[in-house]
Amino acid sequence: MSAPNCAICGSPRLAFAFAESDRGQRFEQRRCGDCGVSQTVGDVAAVSPDYVRLTAEDLSDDHRFLQTKHKLAAFRQWHGLMQAHGKPGGRVLDIGCGVGGFLDFAGAAGYQVQGFDASDVQAASARERHPLVRNAISFDAYRAALGQDVPLLDMVTMWDVFEHIREPQPLLADIRKHLAPDGLFFLSIPGGGLNGAKVAIRKLLGKPPGLIPWEHVFYHVPKSLEKVLVDNGFDVVALGGTVPYERAPSLGESVRQGVQKLIAPTSLALQLYAIARPRR
Repeated sequence: MSAPNCAICGSPRLAFAFAESDRGQRFEQRRCGDCGVSQTVGDVAAVSPDYVRLTAEDLSDDHRFLQTKHKLAAFRQWHGLMQAHGKPGGRVLDIGCGVGGFLDFAGAAGYQVQGFDASDVQAASARERHPLVRNAISFDAYRAALGQDVPLLDMVTMWDVFEHIREPQPLLADIRKHLAPDGLFFLSIPGGGLNGAKVAIRKLLGKPPGLIPWEHVFYHVPKSLEKVLVDNGFDVVALGGTVPYERAPSLGESVRQGVQKLIAPTSLALQLYAIARPRR
């Protein structure tokens, strides 16, 4: 395999990070020595086939929990951040809205909500409560499915979606185009700062990395996340650690949450958020 340059900063300094196989196909991630992002190299499906093939039977209580109560503390954090940055209300579009867990929260908090998702069955589930949700993978497809123009938005959000986007640059350009001049873009993604330690520990246990590089094609660190936003026409107004997602109470869970809160302000944060404003 020829050595590609970094998809975020263009650096040729990519070093092997880990490899993992799915259904007989090997997927390799390499870490950039300049901006720090880890990225899957080689062929990856433009949109996850497993995701778009979800059926109604797949939308179990556990599946819905991961998009709703599981992230409730982080949704509350988002609300506080939006209030702090002058967005206590307004029109919000959630890209990759899934079954609508975030839209439920934002709608109850007084925001006007809409969104789209690559999974038809999940979009249909969310649309039962939020009429402006459609099955789409781009703003153009969303506008066509909606049958009307999308007005300028006060906020665009992405929860655990940006790491799946194979080519972030066109999407970021589209987000800029649809945000109001004072609009905000918010995203929350898994951080990659501790991936090396995770891979090493799993190897000692005789297990594969478990980092699904065919799905998570980018693992950002704060430096690379800021760079991809700035290089694509945004000014970053805040960047930090997303509060831990909620799980069943246990001693192990208490330790996990404590560690995550401790490292949240650092480049090792397990979950990152960024708030950015389009540069005009």
